[in-house]
Amino acid sequence: MSLTLQTFDPRHDPEPDGWERLRAAAGQSVTWRYDLLRAYAWAAQAPLLLTVLSRAGTPVGAVAASLRGVRPRRGAYADSRDPAGLLDVHAPANRSQKGWWFTGDPTPGERRDLLSFYLRGVRRELGLGWRGAVWREVSPGEPRHLPGRVKVSLPTEPLARLATPWAGIEEWYALLDRARRDSLRRRARSFAADLSIRVGPARDLVTPAEAADLRARNDLKHRSALFPVAPLPLPYFEALVGGEEVVAIAYRDGAGTLLGLSLILDHPAWPICLSWGALLPEEGGRKHLYFDGYVRMVEWAIASGKTGLVLGKGQAESKRALGADLVPSAALAVPL
Repeated sequence: MSLTLQTFDPRHDPEPDGWERLRAAAGQSVTWRYDLLRAYAWAAQAPLLLTVLSRAGTPVGAVAASLRGVRPRRGAYADSRDPAGLLDVHAPANRSQKGWWFTGDPTPGERRDLLSFYLRGVRRELGLGWRGAVWREVSPGEPRHLPGRVKVSLPTEPLARLATPWAGIEEWYALLDRARRDSLRRRARSFAADLSIRVGPARDLVTPAEAADLRARNDLKHRSALFPVAPLPLPYFEALVGGEEVVAIAYRDGAGTLLGLSLILDHPAWPICLSWGALLPEEGGRKHLYFDGYVRMVEWAIASGKTGLVLGKGQAESKRALGADLVPSAALAVPL
């Protein structure tokens, strides 16, 4: 098997040849579009390294990793790479996906070979001081198919997935306990009576500035005190909202103020609920919009003939109460 790899710094390097064909062939969401990777990389607190793996000259997969060096940085970072650190393999700006993917359906053994080749190649480029890798969003049973003899697994928040095999919203309501069902119905009627609730292409419903503002409010509210992550910048949302693969659920009051916003990465089968943001009640917002957003998402998914929704991470028990399955997830540390 003739394998090669190319590494890219999305801030400076041009888009890899055939990148959009590769992304489409692998069924990857819009967050892997190169202009979005570039916008993410410029705002990240660690350099982003994108690697394209090829077999016999044909691209077959990609891996994205943040280079967590030994020198702590805050805000924008310098072009120089640290002499030592670890690879943090993750999907940029999207915790519902993995940071590695392939076209076709390689066997577990083939995946392991490809990822072993990736680690060897990237370490040759970065230097021997890069002594480990962390694979995020690792699914049950997957650790044995990842390279490395010694592995340390740390459970992380589960991923919520909701299948939507129903003909209408009432079939979903019927699965919920009575108190929750009655509450969701009552609030849905109340919000529909005095708010504008629109579902459709994000570019038609919100401005990038509005989307960035509500996402930042939500990120800051839930940010980690130990490892704070900077909110995504406006250029990221200019690229995201302006595309064709993002659906929005937008709540506005009579004055046109955006009170709440869900952004969904569209997909033929399993769209991904990327983010939610809302004004607090003391800022003019409305209580319980978060839960009403799920009603609108389920309605949209059923009407669109989707197999289900990836509801993402966080608020796991609330999502379980809405009928979602919780898929265990872990971060896997592997010394090189």
